[in-house]
Amino acid sequence: MRQIIIIGGGPAGVEAALAAATAASQVTLISDAPIGGRAGWHSLLPSKLWLTVADTLGLLATADEFGLQAGAGRPDVTAVLARLEQVKQAWSRRQRGALTARGVQLLTGVAAFSGPESVTVRNPDGALQAELTADAVIVAAGSVPWFPPGLRPDGQRVIAPRFAGGLAALPDSMLVIGAGATGCEFAYLFNRLGVDVTWIVDQFGVLPQMHPDLGRLLGQALVRQGVRMVAGQMVDRLERDGAGVTAVLQDGARYGAAMAFVAIGRLPDWERLNLDAAGLQPQQGVIEVDEYGRTANPRVYLVGDAVGGWMVANKAMAQARIAGRHAAGLPTPPYRRDGLVLAAYTQPQAAQVGCVVPHPDVRTVRVPYSAALKSYLEPEGAGFIELSYAAADRRLLGAVALGAHAADVLSPVALAINLGATLDDLANTYAAHPVVSELAFIAARAAPPGEG
Repeated sequence: MRQIIIIGGGPAGVEAALAAATAASQVTLISDAPIGGRAGWHSLLPSKLWLTVADTLGLLATADEFGLQAGAGRPDVTAVLARLEQVKQAWSRRQRGALTARGVQLLTGVAAFSGPESVTVRNPDGALQAELTADAVIVAAGSVPWFPPGLRPDGQRVIAPRFAGGLAALPDSMLVIGAGATGCEFAYLFNRLGVDVTWIVDQFGVLPQMHPDLGRLLGQALVRQGVRMVAGQMVDRLERDGAGVTAVLQDGARYGAAMAFVAIGRLPDWERLNLDAAGLQPQQGVIEVDEYGRTANPRVYLVGDAVGGWMVANKAMAQARIAGRHAAGLPTPPYRRDGLVLAAYTQPQAAQVGCVVPHPDVRTVRVPYSAALKSYLEPEGAGFIELSYAAADRRLLGAVALGAHAADVLSPVALAINLGATLDDLANTYAAHPVVSELAFIAARAAPPGEG
């Protein structure tokens, strides 16, 4: 029986453990916190619950379009936090139950390598709890936020995503620093919650990892909703006083608010792992892995945020499942980056999957959301979807979408890419009518026939 150790109790760690436990393996998951990890207790889940509150407020604000009368206003923060605690506990219990049902052994403590195939587990006070040897170790330790010295949060005037679950009161005004997916989401969130938002976007623009149309159009949409955008400059430092926070930009411009929210990047959390003992030495902040997550030490796998690159939960879980099955000796396809949907959960949502870089051998077809009946039934029906496909054989390569439920709209495209399907395969599929996911199939049918 193979002995497999998983380090990390977040989405990737849970997924790796469940995958590995499907074989005749003894799987031990080590987490320094309750199951769910940072994502479940401090960042992803809390932020998504708050975003659901924001989306609901947006619907209430448009109730008159449905012939209804409903007040929007600000949420009851105490009630939201109580609901958040219930959801966190319930989701952690659900994941823990799934792990124990598969026979996964759960240990709570801080894990570190003591050799190429051995791991120690220590209590918070440093006392040794266990020393384990394994045939494979899967590191799913997640990531930690990165802050320049002048932008470090204090949990009071300056906060970061991990404070979203404990924000006891909403300020009148907020500086949002950062324009990746998290920065976009919180600029949207605070604005929808009735907070006056000044959004500081550096020279890389909005959603720099995604198709330029998505960032440009999403930025415009948030400005129309009332977000004040300051674009093109990085923040040099934050100055705090009794009245609030002032962001001083590199050109000397100053913008103030009651609080500041900083989301400008994350780094793999390797600090406590003692990677040297495993024979691993990061080069320029990177540890190379193969398509199954294996490192230079073939007994050690890295997955999710611990690898670096895109730090999103679905990527982490995809890599974790592959690593878990591979470590257990089960057949598994290699990791494919082009089948993952990236999304910003704003309103409108922005989403992208696969290859969307212009190329002479690539064709695109774009249709507006208005091509689907569902867009006329919802208060926010504007948007578009664009498919990319190979000119030679019409194989689907990627897609972008901006609009309500854009991430859901691209799910069938992600499946099509993973299956090697063509534009015509998508065109021949008819979803339920009317639903927003029809848009992917409608776009495929809108393409000129027989190119290439």
